[in-house]
Amino acid sequence: MHRGREGVVRGGLPSHRCSLTNEDLNRRWCKPNPVLHPSIYHTKGLIEYLVRVWKKPPLVYCDYHGHSRKKNVFFYGCAGAESWCSNDRLVQDEPVKYLMLPALMHRISPAFALGSCSFRVERERESTARVTVWRHLGVTRSYTMEASFCGFDRGPFKGFHLNTQHLQNVGSDFCEALNGLNDNATNVDIQLTKDINGEIAIDSEPGSGSDSVLKTDSDEDFD
Repeated sequence: MHRGREGVVRGGLPSHRCSLTNEDLNRRWCKPNPVLHPSIYHTKGLIEYLVRVWKKPPLVYCDYHGHSRKKNVFFYGCAGAESWCSNDRLVQDEPVKYLMLPALMHRISPAFALGSCSFRVERERESTARVTVWRHLGVTRSYTMEASFCGFDRGPFKGFHLNTQHLQNVGSDFCEALNGLNDNATNVDIQLTKDINGEIAIDSEPGSGSDSVLKTDSDEDFD
């Protein structure tokens, strides 16, 4: 899901996080206003209709952003064990569910950096799409995919900036990874498990905030 940004149309790149009301639309998902935030209001309403009425929640929700500091392409996701809220940490997590898509991307996409992913649920991110869709609508695989404005520092593209072809390839890789998800699978792919375990930083005190589910290489500023 790509949020509409009227600010981009009217103000260009410096306004890419804001609407015409000078608000960051990704901080309005908890209580969007139908007049001031119509794209958010109706998108959230559609997802809620699928969840509450059709009883068919989306398999995946993904929001696409550009990141101004961290490099490569990576995910932010949601893990109850990594939440600021103590009640979230009391509920047993199913890490395979939210780690499988990043692991598939790690296998498929040379632009993707599994080690840069983070699954922390921070208090100040509660009003974002990623956390709102996870918490209020129960979509376990709720992500923000970040593509760096600063290029690559790993893999075959190290030292290069992302260009249009890179982004198109990432989109194709993402579709292939989605095709690899299977909620009915009884056995986790062994190699994918190895990929994940190779990157996971085990947190001795879940939810303490001292570590993330996956290693990170810098602070998470934008989501």
